[in-house]
Amino acid sequence: MKRLCILAAGLGLATMAGAQPQDITPTNLGVRVGFGYPLDDATRDITKTLIGVGVDYYFPVRYIRDSDTYLSIDWLGKSGSGAKGNFFPIMLNQKWYSANQTYFGTRSYGFVGLGIAVIDINSTKTTIGARFGFGLELGPNMFTEATFVFSDVADGAKANSVGAYFGYRF
Repeated sequence: MKRLCILAAGLGLATMAGAQPQDITPTNLGVRVGFGYPLDDATRDITKTLIGVGVDYYFPVRYIRDSDTYLSIDWLGKSGSGAKGNFFPIMLNQKWYSANQTYFGTRSYGFVGLGIAVIDINSTKTTIGARFGFGLELGPNMFTEATFVFSDVADGAKANSVGAYFGYRF
């Protein structure tokens, strides 16, 4: 699984670099880092806290008025060693901004997402999942958000967790 993630990241970077040789700054991307707390007992038996890393790809077209549609891919785990205690929520999300704040960089927002969760707690299984949360833009590119992830049971464990992230949007 770890090798597959590294290969996918390398392919993505190579594709972006080949597509735009004059400017390699990614666009429509957001990256997040933070911490999570597992709500599921089986996950909490393995680790009490989770490291969280996420990437968001914002679609250039707005499918729903006054909101953004984006794909989020997250990793939450106890360490980078590849040991058990990881899950990967992959969700299609919709983000709505507060109505009373229209200036980009000072808005608050809420989001909802549906997709799958690859759970690697007892054994590696894939199940359906959902996420929701809220956030605040700290400037034109920086943001912070609180996230709740929920999933169905996969071999006795769930991806249920809460998290806090700090992010940067390109």
